[in-house]
Amino acid sequence: MEKKEKKPKKAGEESTIQITLEKFEEEIRIRAREIFLARGDANGDALADWLQAEKEIKKKYKINY
Repeated sequence: MEKKEKKPKKAGEESTIQITLEKFEEEIRIRAREIFLARGDANGDALADWLQAEKEIKKKYKINY
């Protein structure tokens, strides 16, 4: 009996997780708040918190834009 070899996945063939825009924004909002709270509720840069959260969530869902 011959053993079948698994072909490596090509770029773009990775499994993807579907997410709605609403859920995507909600996750960013929640993560941005966590970043804010990790600073101890200190005044800071809300935009920087949002962009950091967005970067993390995009990575989580393998979004490259």
